[in-house]
Amino acid sequence: MGVVVECEEWLPGDPRFRDIPDWPAEAGALVATVVYNLRTRQGRDAYEQVRQWHEHKQAAFSIGYRVPDTGASKRGDGVRIIHDLELFEVSPVLHGAHPLTRSLEVKSAIGGHAELEYKTTPAHVEIDVVVAPKNDAIRVAGLAVKAADTARVLMIQRALDEEDPAAGMWEIPGGHLEDGEDPLAAALREWAEETGSTLPGTASVVGSWTAPNGIYRGFVAVVPTEDSVPINAPHDDRRVANPDDPKGEATEVTAWWPITALPDMTLLRPECRETPWALLAGAALPHVPAPKAAPQAKEFAEGVMARYQALGGDEKKSACAAVKAARALPRIEHKSARSMVAEAKSIPAPLEAPVMSSKPLPESQEQFRARLSDAVRELLDQDGGTWTCIEGTYPDRVIVSMHSEDERRTSHYAIPYTVTAGEITLDQPQPVELATVVVPEGTTAARAATEDEDVDARVVQPTVGALSDATARVSSSTAGPEQLGDVRDKVRDLIAALSAKGLDVDDQEPVDRPASGGSPGLDLWDDDTFGDDDADPEGVAADEDDEDDEPAAEPEDTVRLDPDEVKAALALMRS
Repeated sequence: MGVVVECEEWLPGDPRFRDIPDWPAEAGALVATVVYNLRTRQGRDAYEQVRQWHEHKQAAFSIGYRVPDTGASKRGDGVRIIHDLELFEVSPVLHGAHPLTRSLEVKSAIGGHAELEYKTTPAHVEIDVVVAPKNDAIRVAGLAVKAADTARVLMIQRALDEEDPAAGMWEIPGGHLEDGEDPLAAALREWAEETGSTLPGTASVVGSWTAPNGIYRGFVAVVPTEDSVPINAPHDDRRVANPDDPKGEATEVTAWWPITALPDMTLLRPECRETPWALLAGAALPHVPAPKAAPQAKEFAEGVMARYQALGGDEKKSACAAVKAARALPRIEHKSARSMVAEAKSIPAPLEAPVMSSKPLPESQEQFRARLSDAVRELLDQDGGTWTCIEGTYPDRVIVSMHSEDERRTSHYAIPYTVTAGEITLDQPQPVELATVVVPEGTTAARAATEDEDVDARVVQPTVGALSDATARVSSSTAGPEQLGDVRDKVRDLIAALSAKGLDVDDQEPVDRPASGGSPGLDLWDDDTFGDDDADPEGVAADEDDEDDEPAAEPEDTVRLDPDEVKAALALMRS
């Protein structure tokens, strides 16, 4: 953040302590003079923070040091006495090393130490077009917000007011200071009121300038991305209300502009033409854009100016005529998220498929988890008599449940793994116990889950989620019956498992599990299950030669389902 240019120990009784209020006579001090590097963001932030702490008498500091092997001794009462130490750090902190730590003086960023060389750079905290006047001469302040990811500046287009000679013009958000208000505070307040937004916590003020008229003070703030500043929100959704437009009848529009397109922009408010564009171009960035406008910037500006020039260009007009001309200009309209989605859906699909990138994407988490699952199943299911479920995947291990059909038991394992050049190597499985805990909302106390809660968390919810995803995937695809055969087989197994648990698809009485251990499920896709649609209610074919035959006796454990109800349930499931 900076350098220590002088460091001295003042012993108790030093006459220089007379200028320090409330300093104990028996206390000495370590006094350091430091200079912050205002060419770096860390240095500027530290300087501004210490200055604010100093103004409120809350500045505190700490030191870092090492004690050599022979630099300390211990008294008989156990107190450690340091005779010699190696000091290597002095730093501002929230809580000092001692309650008496304090700042004696914080000088202005302009001027500097006599032995140090200072150069004015675009990223400096104080850059003035003219000599900065006293704060009481500043009556108007503005804030230029720049996005670090695009190097563009947020500008605002004035509302179309017939009484405003600058209606429709673009400018840097700002306004007049209130009584006793600091220029920076006024700039931040006016920016929030006019844009209806707030700056993110990562924003930092990195520069300032004073206009030649001596009454306007401009500040430059840098935000990490354009997306970090929400703009053009509907009036009811604005984060900050505008007292000059409480009903939202004259909403001003904001847009991100390339810096190189602003100096020659016809619709730029005349008062903004004195802006030091070099300051905006270099603020908090490692590079400065080329002085000439880039082709994209020219195209952007020409698109906005085309309509204006077609209406008469730069000719002088009355305020009324200027407003009418401004109303005819293309303005950036703000839309709600719902209207933008509806508009996007109304756009017809392109006739040609979009060009896909030839560069493949890296392996996704889903793909890696699938490969890991295959490797785990191959490791555990050696004889084909078991199946596994992935309970959790972590960066160094995977938790699995292994079910044995023959022994009717479930075991849980943690299997460490490593990934080398994309290849997964599994380590020895380690038996573990799984437990489900419940943490009530708004508390930190956990309790053991009941049996029903455990089943719901580990069985029901994951199954419902997987089936919902599978249903949506199948419904939205173009897959045909011949391609969905494997899915049908798995659905049959699922219905059989549900039937084994006493759950039936037509909400009839639960089906008892057969003693034979065979599949209790019904083949609901087989036409022979319910007979032909033309069969009579007793299931006998309508054949005149067999009308005198007696129906075959049914087994005692037969459960007869109503075909119409089952088909209706299946149709509901498919939909």
